[in-house]
Amino acid sequence: MKLWAFIILAALVLPALAPGPPAAQAFSGHYYVIPGSTPLRTCASLGCDSLLTAYRGEKVEILERTATGWSRVRFVDREGIGWLPSDLLSYSPDLRARGGATYYVNKNSLTLHDAPSPNSVVLLTLHFNDQVEMLGVGASGWAQVRDLRTSIVGWTPPRHLSATPLSYPKRTAPRRRPAPKKPPKEEAPEAPPSM
Repeated sequence: MKLWAFIILAALVLPALAPGPPAAQAFSGHYYVIPGSTPLRTCASLGCDSLLTAYRGEKVEILERTATGWSRVRFVDREGIGWLPSDLLSYSPDLRARGGATYYVNKNSLTLHDAPSPNSVVLLTLHFNDQVEMLGVGASGWAQVRDLRTSIVGWTPPRHLSATPLSYPKRTAPRRRPAPKKPPKEEAPEAPPSM
């Protein structure tokens, strides 16, 4: 009986003495929400419930980052902790700030999106040799850039940007058209079997 009492007591006391998970460490500095609005989620997935809405320019502190491109954030100027895609955060609050490398649009026209996805809202259409400031490349592979003419910040595939101005736009690979179908060969009718 004494052995059972000792086992039960140990099972209750030992977990309380074991160290818990380490406290989340904040990443250096504050970050700012990029899109006009985006949901702050309960977990690191688009399928998770929305807690609050984060708005463009809101200051957040990153508490944790995942390898899948999500950041657990805490609002600096109001209450709220939740998850945002890391691609939707910028280190710079000033849309007029300059300092990143300048790149040039290398095709006739290029759309600037409010999120790193071709299905997101188009903010602006850039044209051949327009200058943009590279702010970084997100986990999605899309580049976050600032148009130097309008100071609009958005997302675009980096393959459409060049480090130097070009003399003429890069050609996009032509779409392959399927080969035309050949008409079926007509064969001579077989002779009827002889009797």
